[in-house]
Amino acid sequence: MFLILSPYWMFGILLASLITAAIVGILAVSADKIVRGPPKSLFGLKASMLTTIVVTFLGSVAVIYLVGIYFGLGVDWLYSTVALVAVFMVLQWLLSPILIKAVYRTKEAGGEEAWLVKSVSDLSKKAGLKQTPKVLIADVSAPNAFAFGSPISGNYVTVTRGLLNILPQEEIVAVLGHELGHLKHRDVAALLAISLIPSAIYFIGRMLLTWGWLAGDSRDRGGGALFYVAVGAVLFIAGFIFQFLVTHFSRLREYFADAFSAKLTGNPRLLQRGLARLTLVYENNPHITEDLNKSAAMLFIVNYLISANGGMAFDPSEYWFPSRKKVYVPPKDLDIDAVVEKLMKRKESAFLELFSDHPSTSKRLRFLENIRKELLKI
Repeated sequence: MFLILSPYWMFGILLASLITAAIVGILAVSADKIVRGPPKSLFGLKASMLTTIVVTFLGSVAVIYLVGIYFGLGVDWLYSTVALVAVFMVLQWLLSPILIKAVYRTKEAGGEEAWLVKSVSDLSKKAGLKQTPKVLIADVSAPNAFAFGSPISGNYVTVTRGLLNILPQEEIVAVLGHELGHLKHRDVAALLAISLIPSAIYFIGRMLLTWGWLAGDSRDRGGGALFYVAVGAVLFIAGFIFQFLVTHFSRLREYFADAFSAKLTGNPRLLQRGLARLTLVYENNPHITEDLNKSAAMLFIVNYLISANGGMAFDPSEYWFPSRKKVYVPPKDLDIDAVVEKLMKRKESAFLELFSDHPSTSKRLRFLENIRKELLKI
């Protein structure tokens, strides 16, 4: 049995695509006004996070409610769909550690890496964490570190072999502090919570557009197809817009973890140096940059399960099919503080940052500089 594409569905897809393209165009023109500089203080950062939570929650609930009333959708049906999306997201969160460890073939740190275990233990006690996360090593050349976990599996901090080969120990400790900040702040849970209703809106929109397509199989359901397409297009576009608020919140949590590391180690300059070295490595190794964030997209329906990581995500295929290309490593005699100062002055694309769950390196460095100056006053 062949499905007949409903003209209403085709029109809805075209309209949604055109509106989405228009939104992207507007964002491209006004990105510099939308994406501001780094928070000037920790208080300002917390205020921005609270504002983002309130706007995202109230806005997404209003969209669900108003669309339900205007189009006559059952409120119970909408709430049931939101609950279903929540169940999938929670299951994904609970099972993600098993999948991550299997894909990256991580192993517990020990032997030569015993100092990592001690560092994480010392930092965890200083940070007031109830349980010390387990430290894992991933044998990949891409320098990276990330934290993950769930109530079932416990928490983990993972560093790659590439990170161990490139950063000095003191800078690795600062990176570990950043990862512990994510765990301390429960960033994965926070991102799941703020993205729940926007994700449900997007999911419902896609589902209704699909129903509009399927309705094309019957000549008697033209009105039904138009109804599904109209509601689906509205929700699809709304979900797309709300995703910018979710990524903005993710960027704010990165600043929050940076501040946590700076205060935990007492020396923000260490994390600044680490970020500067990582930036040099990625900018001088395009073959690594091309694989950034593919792992999150491959492993999860929604990539914020591990987007709250401390560095840049890497492709697990690096382990299965190791690259033979030589990785650039900053020379040991490099004046890294001069690099930090230079990167802080760099102006990066505000448009690209709109779609990123991490702030630009230059903004993170400037934010850490503000924290450093605050600590010097104490």
